[in-house]
Amino acid sequence: MRVGEFLASYPGDGGRVFEWIELRRQGDVWMGQVTALGADGGVTHLRSRSGHADGFIAELGAPGAATAILDLRIIERGEGELVLSGRRVELGAGSANGAPAAFMAEYDSRVEIQTSPIHGHGVFARRDLAAGDVITVIRGEMTSVQTPHSARITDEVHCEPTGYLRYINHCCEANSVIDATDPARPLLRADRAIAAGEEINFDYIENEGEIVGGFACNCGAATHHI
Repeated sequence: MRVGEFLASYPGDGGRVFEWIELRRQGDVWMGQVTALGADGGVTHLRSRSGHADGFIAELGAPGAATAILDLRIIERGEGELVLSGRRVELGAGSANGAPAAFMAEYDSRVEIQTSPIHGHGVFARRDLAAGDVITVIRGEMTSVQTPHSARITDEVHCEPTGYLRYINHCCEANSVIDATDPARPLLRADRAIAAGEEINFDYIENEGEIVGGFACNCGAATHHI
């Protein structure tokens, strides 16, 4: 049985780590694979070693040679959203002495992560979206600091995203827009109709005005303003 794909994030030794988890369930056994969304793009297999009422404990890595342990709960948020929440413990040489790290993974029936022709990985629509539809809730740490990955929520507040916004690429002819009408629950909305399978993007310049660090635009638009 296919459960879904989750965007996972947790603190690592070199900063926040992001992974894409493809998870399925057969009876009481949870299994799947975990793809690193960093430079190496390595794939690790996952298999549960025990389950409980609302989640499971799983090993990452080859049988008998686990590299990490996940202890997770499954939370339903509604509107097709699921969350895996719990702890990740790294094992073996080079790990942080087995110290647990807070682990969070999100599933949203509206979007998925794929390799992007614009840059690295991107966020793609799972289904047709109409103009004005919510694409995803913007989640992450709210700070006063603008970074290369942050999004402006108000003039004083930026969000360092831990969810799907982290992987939404820029486009000079964007199909979505940040809606911060409620700064406590900012949203990404479709700015026009978006077809299933289409990459979702927003205009970084429109949101930020000035980009920290800068980058070469590869969005494919007829006219660029970066």
